[in-house]
Amino acid sequence: MGDLSSKFVRDFEERNGYEPGENCVVEAASGGPGVLQRYPAVGEYGDLLDFYERIEKVTLPDVGNGLFVDSVDDVVEGRGDWQPSELRGAVADSIVVFGSDGGGGLFAVSLTSGKVYSLEGGSMTGMVYEVGESGVQVIADSLWGFMQYLRGELLRAVR
Repeated sequence: MGDLSSKFVRDFEERNGYEPGENCVVEAASGGPGVLQRYPAVGEYGDLLDFYERIEKVTLPDVGNGLFVDSVDDVVEGRGDWQPSELRGAVADSIVVFGSDGGGGLFAVSLTSGKVYSLEGGSMTGMVYEVGESGVQVIADSLWGFMQYLRGELLRAVR
């Protein structure tokens, strides 16, 4: 995906008539303390541990409304403070929010199934995100499936 994001940026101004923002896929640095060493609680986040050992963050502000995968630091700090940890309404689940779509929607991974949700139009009550059926969509069966989703969105934007 890093090569694809580079191609997207390289041809962006020609396609769109203005300069792109910072569009990048940042791989996790190797050699330093791992995510689990820095944040032991991340082990409770299911596949996010493996995910953040490989991907640091994704910033694609010029793809659609924008596509963002937060850094592990932001995910850990946000959980329990400003990001929901439960989903209720159309779906009841324990979640970790790890990104957004630039248009107010959130990306969250289920701690029970590993599925990735796109959430929009809900409301926060404490740490609970209440959402109706039209505001929750399973967009991938796993975080790696989510990366394929992002890759597909990036491919569409390059064409």
